[in-house]
Amino acid sequence: MVGDVQGDAERLVEALAEYPEDEVDTVFLGDFFQGGPPGAAGGAAAARIARARRNSRSILGNHDLLLLCVLEEVRLGRTPEAVLRSGDRRSLAEVWLWRRGDWADLRAVADDAALEAWLRHLPLMLLLDDGTLVQHSDDDAYARLGDGVDTVNARARAALAEPGGAWTVFWHTVGRRAFDDDPERLDRHLARFGARRVVHGHTPHRGDRPAARQGGRLWGFDGCFSRFWNHDGSGAGPVSATVALLPALDGEPGAGRSAGRDPRESPA
Repeated sequence: MVGDVQGDAERLVEALAEYPEDEVDTVFLGDFFQGGPPGAAGGAAAARIARARRNSRSILGNHDLLLLCVLEEVRLGRTPEAVLRSGDRRSLAEVWLWRRGDWADLRAVADDAALEAWLRHLPLMLLLDDGTLVQHSDDDAYARLGDGVDTVNARARAALAEPGGAWTVFWHTVGRRAFDDDPERLDRHLARFGARRVVHGHTPHRGDRPAARQGGRLWGFDGCFSRFWNHDGSGAGPVSATVALLPALDGEPGAGRSAGRDPRESPA
């Protein structure tokens, strides 16, 4: 599994070197954008790495969706120069820029129709063969889009093809910690989607490995990966907190490539 990269593409390349793409199946949990070194288009670079990696799948995160929202706003006339002159944070673009957005990322996606199309066609959720439900946020707002993974993804994809649709989908990916103190809520979410555990990014943790909660039925992979999120360069967590193999579920076989697993464990 690969949690929130947030623009640190250089560190992503180093992290993935430990997991050869022909030996493991890789799942990216979204948030490629918003948090890299200014002017480097690190988010677009990270998304291209995920898109090109063999034996990999990706989902959309809230920061990816926000970039698509800002891109639409700019195309309607809010140019980068106009936003910077206004300084009023009344536009999405200005808020995005204030929150570590990078105009270089925006231009990179705007100039790469194939990359934008790839982003717009990414699912919100995945259900792996072993019963692992993959989603970006640790929240059950996804259920407002439907009662099954295929339905959620179809409705999100249809929305993303329409003007303003990215903004609508965005609000299904921003909740946090819905299950931490409510195991029954997690039970209902798992039952709704026919899953055995949830794996997510989005909510930072400060461990040196992915955070397991609720008896291993809830795993978080946002280990504060980007070295550039804070202005002073502080606060980044170890690579192993965000990029790691997912342990096999109890009762699952320890060999084979089913459910995205290498011969030792589950996907990086």
